[in-house]
Amino acid sequence: MAEKSKKDGEAHSRREFLKIGGAVAAGLQVGAVAGAGMAAGKDPSTHTGWQHLGDNTQFVDRSKLIRKGPAYEITGETIRPRRYESAFGRQRLIARDMTQYREMINSFDAGEDRQEGIGNPSDLPERETSPETSGGVRSPRDAKGFPPLETFTEPMLSYYKARPDLYDLDKLRVEEIMPKKRKDQEKYEEFYTLINAWSDSWSTHERITEPPEVSDFKIEGRRKIGKPMPFKSPELASKLIKKVAHHFGASMVGITTIEPDWCYNYDLRGSKNRESYEVPKHWKYVIAFGVPHQWEQVNSNPNSGTSYDAYARISIAARRMETFVKSLGYPARRHSPMDGYDLIAVPYLVKAGLGEQGRHGIVITPETGSNFRVAFVTTNLEMEIDQPIEFGVKEFCEHCQICADICPSGSISKADNNEEMNTRGYRHWEINQTSCYNFWMQSMGGMGCRLCLIACPYSRKSNWVHTGVRKLDTHDPTGLMDNVMTSMQKRLFDAPEAHEYLPPPDGRFANYREAPEWLQVKNYLDIETSDPSLGE
Repeated sequence: MAEKSKKDGEAHSRREFLKIGGAVAAGLQVGAVAGAGMAAGKDPSTHTGWQHLGDNTQFVDRSKLIRKGPAYEITGETIRPRRYESAFGRQRLIARDMTQYREMINSFDAGEDRQEGIGNPSDLPERETSPETSGGVRSPRDAKGFPPLETFTEPMLSYYKARPDLYDLDKLRVEEIMPKKRKDQEKYEEFYTLINAWSDSWSTHERITEPPEVSDFKIEGRRKIGKPMPFKSPELASKLIKKVAHHFGASMVGITTIEPDWCYNYDLRGSKNRESYEVPKHWKYVIAFGVPHQWEQVNSNPNSGTSYDAYARISIAARRMETFVKSLGYPARRHSPMDGYDLIAVPYLVKAGLGEQGRHGIVITPETGSNFRVAFVTTNLEMEIDQPIEFGVKEFCEHCQICADICPSGSISKADNNEEMNTRGYRHWEINQTSCYNFWMQSMGGMGCRLCLIACPYSRKSNWVHTGVRKLDTHDPTGLMDNVMTSMQKRLFDAPEAHEYLPPPDGRFANYREAPEWLQVKNYLDIETSDPSLGE
């Protein structure tokens, strides 16, 4: 009996040992996986955005993601973009009408006749609340603020009457945001000395000064292009152009055909005509390519980030590509951040198969999410074209509202879908450009924001964890991975509330992540600064 009990005890101990051993082994495996994950996350090679040279740069096989149909659904009459529809483009028209308004006031005060096409000051209200003083009043003859609606000339008058909300936003920017920005700069600018120096250091560039009929047919502005070199096939032409683009520094590249609706209908670079123009006939194909931002600094947007590192690198690649194509005897024109664009970036990226347009209005690619900047070269070199792709972005953005929640200006729609949206005859997600631009004018450091870019769950490092999740999401018809990715983002990546990105006193000039140590003034410069995060 005692012998049996002893044997039973030994068997029990062995079972317990095996259980414990199995648990330890499982724990070690989990620990190894976790350790490998942490190591992958800390690996500096994942910080710079998947950038390699050569054949393996564009490692996503887009042939498996091609979808049927056009890049965008057409919902009505299509229209080329006009200057006054863009918050950036309106600036020149606003400045023009503000100048005319001041001249009108000065002429009226001097007893001169009013200018043709501009409202009479006698038609204006005698008193108006001043934004510069608390409860004070001023006469319109002071002409320091935004002109009354009736004094604007066409096309601004009709546009503002149709969009009074944008009139109010532009007025807010001119009368309140920009004056406060100047005061904030006086107080806090030295705190952002290093990020401003970093941004400025990328800004060397030359602009195109001749129209396409001239500049596109000259190499580096000097000698004319030669006879076009014949390719064996459009497929080989496309293969060569893509390989060269990668060696010029591009991380991804696609090729498509020109779409006149997606070319700006004003300010053709190098042309004396500042208004509408015909799209040049030799713009038949569009080479679209992009590079990622450097991870460390873009992660610290909006006030300690900048776009200029990626702007400069992709602009250099565009200049090289333009010269390469011209040297083969084909006309070419670069469109890049440093040199300017004659076409709209987002739809061409979609049509060229580089990605899908997201809720935040930016293209999301399989490689980099939204964390990239792009350039284009237009030419008549015949090439095999790429097709639009889909990998789940449309459905994901319908579930995820992280970019809309984090946006300090509330510019990103929180609608369930984009079914009711129509931009110049095309359906896609749209944002309020003007309120977005107004926040740009409030932020410090490298001007801009880029919060939606970096907060997007697709804009994660290229380690095995995020790569695996992205691949699973692409092939998941249930929407489960959409919810997993969104939940992971909200639970594992803490971020300031939207209002914290605003200037003091409403916010604290917060950043999505802390600026890298090499962009923090306190670590390198012997100067006293006011830290907005401390309420100084």
